[in-house]
Amino acid sequence: MALRRAAASRLAALCAVAASLLLQAVVVKSSELLQALEVAANEEAAVALLEPHLEDLKTLEPEVLEQVVLRQWWGLAREIVAKSHTQQVDLSFSVRKAVRTLKDEAEELLRTLNPKYGLAQQVAPAFQWAQNDTAIFLTIKYTVRWNAPGALEVTEPSVNMTLNMFNFSGLGKHSNNKYRYFLSLSLFDHIVSESSQWSAASVGRISVTLRKRWPRKWPRLIANKKTKIGNMHMWMEMQEKVDTALSGMTTVSNSPVTCQMSEKLYCLATDTCKQADGCSQCPGKSVAKLDEGICTGRPTEKATLSFKDADMDEGELGGEVKISKARNEFDIDTYEVYFGKDDKTKLNGADGAGMAVGSAAPTGSDCEVRIRMNTPVPEAATHLLVFSKNEFGEFATPGQAIIKDAVLPKGKPTSLKFEDEDGDKGEVSGTVHIGRAEDQHQLEEYTLHWGKSERRKINSGSFLRDVMKQADKDPTHYIATSTKIPDGATHMLVFSKNEHGEHPTPASLRFVDATKPCAALTDADCPGQVSISEDTDPEPGRAQATISFAPARSEEGLSLYSVYWGRQGCSDGGQSGAKNGHIKDVQVGEKPSFELPGDTAVPAGTTHILVFSKSKRGESDNCVSADFKDSGVSPTKPEL
Repeated sequence: MALRRAAASRLAALCAVAASLLLQAVVVKSSELLQALEVAANEEAAVALLEPHLEDLKTLEPEVLEQVVLRQWWGLAREIVAKSHTQQVDLSFSVRKAVRTLKDEAEELLRTLNPKYGLAQQVAPAFQWAQNDTAIFLTIKYTVRWNAPGALEVTEPSVNMTLNMFNFSGLGKHSNNKYRYFLSLSLFDHIVSESSQWSAASVGRISVTLRKRWPRKWPRLIANKKTKIGNMHMWMEMQEKVDTALSGMTTVSNSPVTCQMSEKLYCLATDTCKQADGCSQCPGKSVAKLDEGICTGRPTEKATLSFKDADMDEGELGGEVKISKARNEFDIDTYEVYFGKDDKTKLNGADGAGMAVGSAAPTGSDCEVRIRMNTPVPEAATHLLVFSKNEFGEFATPGQAIIKDAVLPKGKPTSLKFEDEDGDKGEVSGTVHIGRAEDQHQLEEYTLHWGKSERRKINSGSFLRDVMKQADKDPTHYIATSTKIPDGATHMLVFSKNEHGEHPTPASLRFVDATKPCAALTDADCPGQVSISEDTDPEPGRAQATISFAPARSEEGLSLYSVYWGRQGCSDGGQSGAKNGHIKDVQVGEKPSFELPGDTAVPAGTTHILVFSKSKRGESDNCVSADFKDSGVSPTKPEL
């Protein structure tokens, strides 16, 4: 067998080598054929070259047919296409590709009849714009009017975005004319070119996203309010989508760009333009910065921060410090995060400098600084602080968050006990007893879950209940009657828990869904056949007889048998309206028969005797029955 497998393997390898060599030969052959076609003098020479291959077109590379069409050997091309139909070879792609190339060349020749065709006419493309708080959105169409047709694409596209300038150019063709589309916009305010982007959108357009340097609501797109651009339009569909970001935001009136146009400097605090020597009148921004056209100084607004320790070791931190941006980041260069000894003061290190955690640059949205896992909490550190900073210094008031060293509970529950008291299948109820953890350090409460194993929770809906710890006793929780058991649950799990999470190891219990006896009439804990002797009491509604029944084949877990008068038999289940009054309970182990003394009252409508088995889970739904006839009641005569 081993020799046979080895031989088969060698044969497969040889076949693969042969196939590879054959493929290489076909490629070489096709390459030589293409070279020969390129130097063929006329169509007759091409026919002679291709004739040996016309009966097996599958062996020809697509480039061969493309060469025939491009050389305009129409007779040979038609013959090849006709043979492809009989040989069921699809040559449509190669034919269409070559014909399209010839057609484009012919149309280009016709266009050159126009003496001005070679000169591209420069035009401004139509465009639409919209804005949210952090960005300007442009969609530029290769046409001079928005609703007019235009070029489907452009060549040599160029996009330049710096400071407050946006420039676009590209060459396009439409209606037998060449156009150089050129758009230059002097924007209302500065943009961040590194975070701005553009891309080809649908056919005939490009989309541009310009990131605003400062999140604000612009009053217009163009810096000079007097500039009129006839083919500029609001992008209403986009504006409706992003309008929520501008909700409640006041439209500004000025910017560093517009103030520089009047040789003034911009004051953010008052949204006004100041003379170069007037920055002393700009609150908190008394320094004139002529090259940027602003009155500046230290930042005047703070960010806020939050931190949740992801390192569960005591005395160590790790995780993301989330920085919620300042309301206005106009003059903030960085956010600097430090350890603090209170909610305002940096904690200094041995060198006397503040103990830095990290820094982040403003992005127009929230940002974060990462604390590496296992970072020791410095002694006396109680807070994390974030300061807004620029070249002139830091804003005096920081954002702050209290350091909470996340530590999971040290101890786990020692035990879990539960016994189902609900007799219905698929349901449980009863008291859960939780063994207290020996080490209750950092432990706040216990949490109960449904489990699919002794360690793993079910995939969804596992939570059952949080149970408060008790100082001097084991905690308990009562599961209400008729609580449904979730799909896949086989265990109960209990974890020790605090605000930072759960101890990874639970105490567990594989619970038993205890049910009432005699769930099916064939079960071993159902009572056997029941009988009643003839009624010897002649009075109607009175009985004297002996009731006997066979005990269950297995009485394990049973406590007694309940005997009832019945208004019907047990065929539809004894708990569905069959009972008509209780007669007696017979304890397990007692004699399974008893006398009904004379003058025993018989409830009206009684037709049967019913016997149910019963345990501490409840009385069975099913029963056994026997017919009962009251001897004092005459049979009803049929009507004539």
